[in-house]
Amino acid sequence: MNQACLSKKIYISGALTGIKESEKIKDFYESIGLLCDQLAFQTHIPHLYTDPLKNPEISPRQVFEMDKRQVNAADLVIAYLGCPSFGVGMELAYADTNNIPIILLYERERIISRFPRGIPSIVAEIQFTSYEDALEQLRNILINWI
Repeated sequence: MNQACLSKKIYISGALTGIKESEKIKDFYESIGLLCDQLAFQTHIPHLYTDPLKNPEISPRQVFEMDKRQVNAADLVIAYLGCPSFGVGMELAYADTNNIPIILLYERERIISRFPRGIPSIVAEIQFTSYEDALEQLRNILINWI
């Protein structure tokens, strides 16, 4: 979209372990990344590098260090909260500690804990009815964020 976006880094956070329909959810994360790429942001989608099923040889410490480094280097974290995840919670805490803006996404009918929803660095909370709806709402927010 513009040169200023090329320097902005976005971290896509979402559950990877113990989730139902994991390929469908990973496709959603990748769709979020594609949207960000189309708007000329740099994105980091963790499962493309450290998927627990495709990359079992990567140690928990390596995953921790890589994800922590990527969150801390981000200008924005986009987090899907539709599946409970210790990792997502930790990524949100790191983002908040470093005053990194956060956008939350989850299905409208889901009941989400108030604790992550109360993080002060949240700039938007998207409740959606479909993945397409989520992406459209996210597009509008990102365009305004630019």
